[in-house]
Amino acid sequence: MPCKALSELTLGIIGLGNIGKAVAKRACAFGMKVLGNDIKQIDNNFLQKYQIDFVDKETIYKKADFVTLHCTLNETSYYLITKKELTLMGRETFLINTARGALINTKDLEDAIRGKIIAGVGLDVFENEPLEADSIFRKYKNCIVSPHNANNSSYFWNKVHDNTIKNLVEGLSVKYYE
Repeated sequence: MPCKALSELTLGIIGLGNIGKAVAKRACAFGMKVLGNDIKQIDNNFLQKYQIDFVDKETIYKKADFVTLHCTLNETSYYLITKKELTLMGRETFLINTARGALINTKDLEDAIRGKIIAGVGLDVFENEPLEADSIFRKYKNCIVSPHNANNSSYFWNKVHDNTIKNLVEGLSVKYYE
């Protein structure tokens, strides 16, 4: 299979919050075409600066070479990806989920991997954790799995703890001085 440069590929981002925006900036730095979607309207200045086409999810599923999920888990996003969406993606699309496991219907994704419905998957989160030792995602070469521990450094631990204290203090309406 011939290789492609990132500048020849399209990234579809579902969830353009802080993390989705950070991913978009990095993809643009490599010259990727970026399609974005969010349930909230995104600032046009950001979209224009990074040349992001704000489109519906179906367009992302059909046109992106990589679909990456960066949304919260709620009633609108539970099983956001099912057999229907996987089929729209097609055999050359890679799906990446670093957000929440239940954004994807695991059984449908397993079937899509077995049936070669999509090209592959990168998972940092799982619907059922920990991931079973005999999981299909551990066996197939087109599946990349990693532990959901990007914040496992002292820098991010301190950041999380500081933010927790800040939220607690604000929630209690206490004046807090740094």
